[in-house]
Amino acid sequence: MKIVFLFLLAIFLQGIGSISSGFAEEKVYKIAAEPKLPPFSYINENGVLTGLSIDLMEQIAEQHRLSFEYIPMNIEDAEKALEEGKIDAIAGMVYRPSKDWKFDFSTSYFTMSDSIVIPKESENQIKGIEDLENRQVVVEGHTSMYENILNMRTTNVLLEDNQYTALQSLIEGRADLFIGNKWTATAYLKELGREDSFTILDDVMNSSDYTVVVQEENDSLLLAFNQSITMLEAKGELNKLINKWTVPKDLAEIARLETFIYLLVSVLIIVAIVLLIIYMWNQRLKEAVHIQTSKLRQLNESLQETQQIIADSNAFKDLILNNIDTGIVTFNVDLKITSCNASAVHMLNLSNDTPFSLQNPPLLKQLFDHYHSKESGVQVLEWNEQGQKKVIYYRILQIYNSREQQTGYLLSMNDETEKKNLEQKLFTQEKLHALGQLVAGVAHEIRNPLTSIKMFIDMLPSKYHLPEFRRLITEHVPSEVNRLNTIVTDLVEYARPRPSNKQKYTLEEMASLLSFIQVTMDKNQISLEKKVEDNLVFYIDPQQIRQVMINLLLNAVDAVAEKEEKKITITVKKINEEIGSVMISDTGKGMSSEELHHILEPFYTSKEKGVGLGLTLTYNLIKENKGELHIASQPNKGSTFTILLPLYQKEAS
Repeated sequence: MKIVFLFLLAIFLQGIGSISSGFAEEKVYKIAAEPKLPPFSYINENGVLTGLSIDLMEQIAEQHRLSFEYIPMNIEDAEKALEEGKIDAIAGMVYRPSKDWKFDFSTSYFTMSDSIVIPKESENQIKGIEDLENRQVVVEGHTSMYENILNMRTTNVLLEDNQYTALQSLIEGRADLFIGNKWTATAYLKELGREDSFTILDDVMNSSDYTVVVQEENDSLLLAFNQSITMLEAKGELNKLINKWTVPKDLAEIARLETFIYLLVSVLIIVAIVLLIIYMWNQRLKEAVHIQTSKLRQLNESLQETQQIIADSNAFKDLILNNIDTGIVTFNVDLKITSCNASAVHMLNLSNDTPFSLQNPPLLKQLFDHYHSKESGVQVLEWNEQGQKKVIYYRILQIYNSREQQTGYLLSMNDETEKKNLEQKLFTQEKLHALGQLVAGVAHEIRNPLTSIKMFIDMLPSKYHLPEFRRLITEHVPSEVNRLNTIVTDLVEYARPRPSNKQKYTLEEMASLLSFIQVTMDKNQISLEKKVEDNLVFYIDPQQIRQVMINLLLNAVDAVAEKEEKKITITVKKINEEIGSVMISDTGKGMSSEELHHILEPFYTSKEKGVGLGLTLTYNLIKENKGELHIASQPNKGSTFTILLPLYQKEAS
């Protein structure tokens, strides 16, 4: 059984070997090349076809893993063999347009111009192509140069199969000059020992491109040739290959020797420069050590001075921090207190024996709890301590070091309790002052209906029996009573604060409050002009806007009190579909730019008996009604207060 298994295994391995050897067989491409075209292709002393074109084909074969067989063949026979399919390509064939329809030419790998070769004794007679007339010219047949020479009718042409036989004709005197490949001519003249007897002119004749030719439509092989030539040219390998076969060996050796000498001299110069630099650096280093030693001594002295300056600066900062009204407390990232100034100690009611932490005193805990529940920025904490309300303005900032790492917190706080109490007192005083002026107008308004009612009462005993009198009394007395009720109601609503209550408010209702101010205006002989656009309905809190109007009108009355022209203008108009404006202008004394800058600040006033809260309250009331206040004024030219208020919209209701 074992013998049978080994037998079957041997048969199987032999089959696999046969298959592998079948796959391993490769196609061998037959490449023809001129045998007498040195240095491009020629048969050397060992009988082997070699040259620039052959070396190029070997590199192409290596890149594409192809196998080439080289066949020596003149160009005419090679063209015929390629056309019949006996060979696959011709290496080193010059591109000719007349053959382009029959074969496919690769990318050119060498371009050269044909040169003129003449005997030394003909140097004075033949200097260029213009001297070829009536001369016997020998050329290689089937070349583009041959076709060009035929066009020169006054020139006699001798045609040879290749350049070697063409040069033989020139040497034997059967021709006056030879036109062809400069490199091939140089190689053969050197081989024949006649290079000193002939001159190769530099006159450029006809440009020739050396290529590899394949059968038409043999695209795969043509693509391999083109890819390799392009790649070798891009890498510089093609130039090396050309130099190998075209530059004489003695010149190449000289060039290599020159390169070596150049590199050696360069290295010696670099070494000398490096040694000079090292020497100069050593000298400078000695000077630098001496300088640095002096600097270190100076730095040591400067450091001592700096430490003293820092100590003085810290003492100065402590003096400032302990004498400002703002309390400053700093914490580390674990919320442990690291410093606290005198104002903070006073606000927190601390003593020397009080445990100092975030929990003690309680106000610090309240501040941090309040801070985490609010947005960043300046915040207000109202806090009851032992039955007394305190108002603390504070801000908590994060502290970072130079590497932008958080190192703690900074708490700054101000006790605004006393200021808030004073503001409340002054607010009440300002409101009572405005109320007093309002009452004066109300008293005048009440006097008119009371006079009318008194007149009817005085006439009641004597004229009650008259029907007309009874009709008049029943018509006018109730009307005057309603008028009194309206005046008292407006006064009560103004004096009694209440939450904002926005509603529709017409111009007619707004104009009713002007009657309260009219007495003051008449008393001071002030002209009041009204410019009102009809059918405007605002969406505002009537009581708040009445107070705004009264404050601004009273200010206008005070502004024009000492002017010759006493005039106040009220203009009400529509700005757009959503905004209306109320503009109060006066011809008063006006304000400077400095006064305008501070006009809305609390407690700022230019009046002798004012407290400076009227316009502040006015501005706040306008903001509560989603409005805006704009002020324009010039000294001695009057002022204009423009109030922008929202108009009533159907969806607003």
